[in-house]
Amino acid sequence: MLRNRSITLQFSLIFLLALALVGGAFYLIMDHIYRSQLKSQAETVADNVEAFGTWVAQYGRVWVKDDNRSYLGHLALAKAPEPAVVDTQAKLLPVAIKADEELVHFFSKNPALAQREYSEVVEKSSSPAKFRMTSHNFMNPANTPDEFESKALDVVRTNRLKDYAEMSGGSYRYARTLYMKASCIACHGVADKAPLDVKVRYGTLRGFGFKEGDVGGIISVRLPTKSFWETSINVIGPWEIALLLGALVIAFLFIQFSVVAPVKQLTMAAEKISVGEHVNIELSAGTEQSSNEIDHLAMAIQRLGTSIHLATQQLRKLGTAKPTPPPS
Repeated sequence: MLRNRSITLQFSLIFLLALALVGGAFYLIMDHIYRSQLKSQAETVADNVEAFGTWVAQYGRVWVKDDNRSYLGHLALAKAPEPAVVDTQAKLLPVAIKADEELVHFFSKNPALAQREYSEVVEKSSSPAKFRMTSHNFMNPANTPDEFESKALDVVRTNRLKDYAEMSGGSYRYARTLYMKASCIACHGVADKAPLDVKVRYGTLRGFGFKEGDVGGIISVRLPTKSFWETSINVIGPWEIALLLGALVIAFLFIQFSVVAPVKQLTMAAEKISVGEHVNIELSAGTEQSSNEIDHLAMAIQRLGTSIHLATQQLRKLGTAKPTPPPS
């Protein structure tokens, strides 16, 4: 049984148990802080994506020069000849174009298309945070949701949540719910009323039927995660470990010199008293006013030894005294 072991061993086991509990608490705290940081980073990414989409939406569409990778609408302009003397700024004029004229092409992007191209640029960049937009009723097959995104879409729609997150496959996955705005309905409302270029590019089978306020989809953010040890090593360094070991050494020295050693001395004194020896326990000044339990034990053993010594002397005196003769 543990009770039959030495105080030093008992203290060591209790100290290690306490250290394990502290380590468990530290793990939970670190995990909570780390997840909070990941969520904060993911929310910042989603905020930026929404802000970019809002900027595009306020113009309905944006037009970019000479970028025909993907577009919704095309406008070819003729470049007017540059004036010889005063105005050196080229003017773009929507005029009838002849085959031999220099052309400038502009291609339109709606908010969703602009955000998708933005996500593609980020995907190829060195940024650890990646994102994309997807929906349960996606228009572009390239936006088909993956396993996490399908689950997130079901959860946010069923439980009416604004976001959803989980750790999955070495990544932190975060989904921000997107609600349909009035500016979105022009392309994603009734299919027959959608712009012709949208219907020509994506067809009319998917991506329609939304109303303002409906859950339109999610912004899906992906962040790489680190293991607990990789995270902890950034928090606990050599100095912190040295302080923990110092605390352990101090605790052992305290229990050894303040508890174990005095108890051993008092045990030896009690054994001597038990065989009739007189023992004088050295008590420090102010022991009677001490709040230390070992000091109280030392005083009690000292008093017990004195009492036994006096009683022994008294018995010896009685044993050596001559008996009184009986009266005749």
